Formats: sequence, structure tokens, C-alpha cells
Amino acid sequence: MRAGSLPPSVLVEINERKETIVAIAMMVDNPEGSQEVYDKIRALIGLEKPAGGIFHVAGPSPNGGWRVIELWESEEEANRFFQERFIPALQTLGLSGPPPPREFWPVHNAMK
Repeated sequence: MRAGSLPPSVLVEINERKETIVAIAMMVDNPEGSQEVYDKIRALIGLEKPAGGIFHVAGPSPNGGWRVIELWESEEEANRFFQERFIPALQTLGLSGPPPPREFWPVHNAMK
């Protein structure tokens, strides 16, 4: 979704590309996750920023397991990354079962 007549409170400026977009946040709270599994997945996926990705942070969840929070240009970009890169990495590592659920919400404000 591109910015047009949207109120400024829901816009995030992406400095690298000098454009303004409506960002989407995504959270994965995986009670079975760990730093070890996360590091293995990141090694397979690579450390470069994927298309549509804005921000990524990961660490232990306060509920146990592992939490990842990301900002994306769109939910579609996040889903594309999930299907094309994340799921294959899980399969390569032999991790079976359904992937952890993801939560999406529109970003109202972001700080750098």
C-alpha cells in the first residue's frame, strides 16, 4: 500500500529509498524457538535485508522460547519472504510441523 491521502501518523519514511510507505509490523512468538535454531535459520537465509524488509529484531521471549519482530513494506512482502526463504530453511534443517504463527498490524509510529 503506497502513501497517498493517508494521515501522516501512519507513514514511515524509508531513508534508503527516499520514499514514504505504510509499514506493517509482524511478530512471531515461538515457544519452541531458541537462539540456536534462530542462528541456524539466519545462516541459511543470509544476513542481507530481504526485499520489502525494513527492520528486524530477535531475542528471547518473556514467555519462553524466541520472539522476532519485523517491519515490512507490506504484508505481501512478508508473506513472500516467509514462503520463499523461511519455510525452505526450516525444511533444510529438518524442522517439521507447522511454522510458528505470525501476527500482523499496521504501524502507527516508528522511531530510529
